[in-house]
Amino acid sequence: MGLFSNLFNLFGGGAKKVEEVNDANAQALKQFFKENLPSEFVNSAKYAISITQGDKGYEARINMDMGADGSTYDGFAKENFAELADWESERVFDLLPEPPVTVTVIFDMDFGGKNKITVDKGRALAK
Repeated sequence: MGLFSNLFNLFGGGAKKVEEVNDANAQALKQFFKENLPSEFVNSAKYAISITQGDKGYEARINMDMGADGSTYDGFAKENFAELADWESERVFDLLPEPPVTVTVIFDMDFGGKNKITVDKGRALAK
C-alpha cells in the first residue's frame, strides 16, 4: 500500500457509507409511505425509498417523479425550482398521517432534466 492509501485509511477513508436497514420498523415505514403518498408518485418507475438509521433514528429518503401526475415544468426558471420543491413537498408531507415509527423525511424531488431538488421535511412523529 502506498502512503496516500495508508493516510486515507488512517483518517477514516472519507464519508461514512450509510447502510440501509430492513428490520420490521423499516418495512412498516416503506409500507406506510406506499399506502399514504399519492399513487401517481408511488406507481412511477422513478419512485424509490431508502430507510436508514442514524443518530436521530430512522430516516426515509424518497425519490419522487414530480412529472408523474402529468405536470410539466417547461418554462420554469432554474431559480424557481427550490421554491416549487418546498411548496410541493409541504403539500405532500401534509397529506401523511402519523407514521408507525418516528422518522425523518427527505424528499428527492425530480422535476425532469437536471432539475432535482432535495427537501428535508424534518421529523414526522409516530402515533
